[in-house]
Amino acid sequence: MELYPTPKGFVGELARGFTFGSAARLAAGLGEALLARGIKRAVVGYDARFLAREMAEEAARVLSGLGLETHLLLGPAPPSPLRPGPRDPGGRGPLPDGKPQARPLPGGEAPPGARRAPSRRGPRPARGPSRARALRSTGPAPGLPGAPPEEPGEAPKGKAGVVYLDTMGGAGGGVLPQAFRALGLAAELRELHPLFYGVDPDPKPENLKTLQVLLKAQEPPAVGFALDGDADRLAVFRVGGEALPPEAVLAGLKEALGGFEVVADGEGGYPFPWHLKEKDPFLAALLLLKVLL
Repeated sequence: MELYPTPKGFVGELARGFTFGSAARLAAGLGEALLARGIKRAVVGYDARFLAREMAEEAARVLSGLGLETHLLLGPAPPSPLRPGPRDPGGRGPLPDGKPQARPLPGGEAPPGARRAPSRRGPRPARGPSRARALRSTGPAPGLPGAPPEEPGEAPKGKAGVVYLDTMGGAGGGVLPQAFRALGLAAELRELHPLFYGVDPDPKPENLKTLQVLLKAQEPPAVGFALDGDADRLAVFRVGGEALPPEAVLAGLKEALGGFEVVADGEGGYPFPWHLKEKDPFLAALLLLKVLL
């Protein structure tokens, strides 16, 4: 199976089209494209899939060998916190995993030099040292994380209740608890399945039996959230285990935002154009607490 290019990067099957060699050549192509655009810094992230960290380490060494200031995250991370926010216009990338991506700017496509499938011929690119560091969080604003100066209201600090979050063993584990602590939220967050447990990490009701059982036994106020493995899609469940349809989730977000724009992709993704041109399930979940608890 070959690597297939997409606007965001490439899709390939692990150990077939997507190998350590192809990861190195992809990183080299991206690094050269970034340098040509005057971007000299790269952050390499990865998700929770098998060999994702090792693939990221390979990409980081290649980028470092090209002369870029390269930072490798210390643990799995979803794509949205890695995107440059409205107060951080500098370019970052790539995000190599089972679906390697490269984004020099938020919401933009991969640069042309990084959209060419790597050749299987020729030597592996030179490798240099990489510098490992934890994901640096800019910290939430007094209102919501990453909000622009005109913030869409305060965080729901006084909202009590129970919030279940099923991360389905994916890259979204640990992010929302950090936001809860940073914002000082009164709601109790209970995170489920921090490790992969053999279920397809697609947040459909048939894959979320544990979450539904817990919500059936839970008294209100309570709400349930679920993320996909990449942590860019969000599913929402009410007390009783009923899933909210995407149109109801979108309506709740619009109510919580009070005029700020939000769009839906129909698959559980909710970009906020005033925030990032990316799907941000964490911001969506925090906003929904205002109307669902």
